[in-house]
Amino acid sequence: MRPIFHLSIPVRDLQEAVAFYAHELGANIGRRTESFADALLFGTQVALQNDPESVTSPMPRTRHFGVTLRWEEWESLTSRFTGGPLVIEPPTISYEGEPTEQGKMMIVDPSGNLIELKTYRHPDKILGPLAG
Repeated sequence: MRPIFHLSIPVRDLQEAVAFYAHELGANIGRRTESFADALLFGTQVALQNDPESVTSPMPRTRHFGVTLRWEEWESLTSRFTGGPLVIEPPTISYEGEPTEQGKMMIVDPSGNLIELKTYRHPDKILGPLAG
């Protein structure tokens, strides 16, 4: 088995969170109990913990997680959210035309957890060997 990054986050309502991660972000839902559900999201195991008391609202911008996608995947995914109520920061392109050109968007799940969707035009210029 290859290593799988694992992240555990509190959610206000487990059923609502499972629906969001499965339907909006395309996660596969694995184990599920009354207290948590595992969502396989972009190669990461995200444990959605039914723990309303631990939900921080509003979530500080510095407390977020995210994914770096291929440019075409990023454009496709972000176009689904643009203009919608889940958008915290709309899609932006920085350093346009430079080797470090990047796209970013910030959305929020129903519990207020911030999710950054990111891309690099030339991932090897930013991520080096990680881009392979």
